[in-house]
Amino acid sequence: MPRSKIAVLYVGGSIGMIRNRRSGRIEQLESLSHIHRFIPEAQRDVSLDFHTISNVGSSEITPQHWIEITEKIKELYAKFDGFVVIHGTNTMAYTASALSFALQNLSKPIVLTGSIMPIDELGSDARMNLAYALQTAQLDLAEVCVVLGPRVLRGSRVKKADQSILKTFTSPRYPPLAEFDAAVDLHHWRTVKRKRNLVVKANFNPNVLSITLHPGMPMHYFDLVLAAKPDGIVLRAYGQGMLPESLFPWLRQATKQNIPVVIVSQLLKGTIDLHLYRKQLALEQMGIISGMDMTYECAVTKLMWVLAQTKNMRRVRELMEKSLVGELTHV
Repeated sequence: MPRSKIAVLYVGGSIGMIRNRRSGRIEQLESLSHIHRFIPEAQRDVSLDFHTISNVGSSEITPQHWIEITEKIKELYAKFDGFVVIHGTNTMAYTASALSFALQNLSKPIVLTGSIMPIDELGSDARMNLAYALQTAQLDLAEVCVVLGPRVLRGSRVKKADQSILKTFTSPRYPPLAEFDAAVDLHHWRTVKRKRNLVVKANFNPNVLSITLHPGMPMHYFDLVLAAKPDGIVLRAYGQGMLPESLFPWLRQATKQNIPVVIVSQLLKGTIDLHLYRKQLALEQMGIISGMDMTYECAVTKLMWVLAQTKNMRRVRELMEKSLVGELTHV
């Protein structure tokens, strides 16, 4: 039986670092081929091909990196059975969501992984995560997903939860797609492999601003946001979408200026429901978009992606409130 062919795309992060024994500093690996010697067991079952996209820390990631990753996967798509993207953990949720929208109609897995500790550290999570990611890239799975540890999480549903090697990521509003134990447990709600024609739309409009509400925020702050002329705004509201009524005139001004405003919840497991209270119905009537149960990270990247597809306000709302890649659950 031929070995699976997996393309490994390196973007950056701790997994691609080692500790300099002389200085004690954490430094970048000189060559990605060095990763081979840390996972010798994988070479028996998988044919690995390494490609460098960039070598940056997680905080340096921009939408341009999302485009470069997408274009490389598109270039290699027909040649490989699956893809593993090595990426820093701090912005991995944004990248996973972005790739989910940029690469639709998948017929094979795209797996993001990384680590908290450098790969050569004693007790590092890097080898474990990479091993699980390589196994995931061979499963009957056709989604963008995140794998750090024994759980396979939908890419458009993840959040970084902890600086912990065992519970780095969570998917608070959607269960795992698969879980590794003595054997792998593949859940039926995952998207399975079948012949599909890949749809690539690697365009993002980064002119999006986000606001997290807190009590006592001065109104001139919101005016400054509009003065910056964003093409879209993500607003993290209280509970199931509650906002102070003093903000309503500002929201009307935003929609009057054709700036789509998407509301998501500050709750870890919250869902926006604009029909729950009479006050919230006014939000829907003025054209405010419900983020439903999308994560904040997904809402931001999805709005960037949608704004690059259309400038029509009605179409923007339609796409934002529609589940395109399993990123939201209609209530």
